[in-house]
Amino acid sequence: MSTAQAGTTGGYLGAISSISADDVPALYQGAKFYSPAVGEADKSALTAWLAGLLDRNGPVALRRPEAMPPDTRCVSLCVIGSGSAMADLPPSGDEFQLAVQRIEQLQGQPFGAVYPLAAATVSALVPVVAAAQLGVPLLDADGMGRTYALIHHTSMYLAGLSPAPLVAHGPTGESVLIEVTIGPRADRLLRANVDTLGGWAALAAYPTTAGALRRAALPGTVSRLLNVGRLLLERPTPDVLVARLAAINGCSRIGRGRIVELEHLSRPNDVTVPGHPSSLVLEESDGQRRQLRLELRSEIVAVFADGRLVAAAPDLLSLFDVSRGEIASLDSLEPGDLLDVLVTPADAVWYSAEGMAMVGLGSHGIGLDHPRRR
Repeated sequence: MSTAQAGTTGGYLGAISSISADDVPALYQGAKFYSPAVGEADKSALTAWLAGLLDRNGPVALRRPEAMPPDTRCVSLCVIGSGSAMADLPPSGDEFQLAVQRIEQLQGQPFGAVYPLAAATVSALVPVVAAAQLGVPLLDADGMGRTYALIHHTSMYLAGLSPAPLVAHGPTGESVLIEVTIGPRADRLLRANVDTLGGWAALAAYPTTAGALRRAALPGTVSRLLNVGRLLLERPTPDVLVARLAAINGCSRIGRGRIVELEHLSRPNDVTVPGHPSSLVLEESDGQRRQLRLELRSEIVAVFADGRLVAAAPDLLSLFDVSRGEIASLDSLEPGDLLDVLVTPADAVWYSAEGMAMVGLGSHGIGLDHPRRR
């Protein structure tokens, strides 16, 4: 097992030095917490693949950017495209390694470390795969601290780093190299090619140095994800869970209630942001007996209590299924489910004016001020 420095909650706080096969279940659970919209259709294949690789190759070292020589070349990795396409056409095993090596060939320099573009969803697992295959450390940092819709929605982009050159390598063995001068163009070009590549692709992007990531990336996000995953695997009571999550990432509970209305995905949406508007209504079962209305896109973007906005993007909003004792994905919800509505603060950069403009409520077509700005 990897080791964590002792903290105030039984070892859950602190940096982690390596990721082994034993850590894969916690890695997956933490990744699910930080992107609760995603279901578990491909869980078994992905976790078995990564655990087997770590069993064969040994643990992957986890390093903060400041622990690496500043001129160490680094590149981020994530999955782009459809999760269902990835389940239908699973990785052959070398897509992420080959995406990295394609940029190495282009730039004529090897990479000494990899890092997640987003420490959430399957995109939190694949950099560990690539690190094991390439024999390099994984950086304990990422560009989002959770997931956002577009690849320029990163702290690196806000700090002036370019996502390009970037490579998307598909499961059919084909790849696309994209070089752009304007970050948002990368998403448009990528999405135009993903279906042709097989519906999903391994993405290598933001080639830079460890020195640049010291100021541009979000530190400690992989350790945080693993600590959250370990806690979820213990399946504590909901009250204990929230209290211990609060110590790790500042999570709190907005309210508990049963689903009384689940609107299907029907309303039109801005095509520049993937997702389909919908909504969810819960009747609070204790406390103030409020009506909680959740606005959904590809994630929960706002929570209203009796019509008052109480939490909103870029907050991480998630649902805990009280009966099942696990985080609920949006595609698993049914009328009558008893849920805790949880809010976790995003990393501080997302509450800046620039961060809010990029991933706040306005980016989802909701013209309201965030509760923090009142």
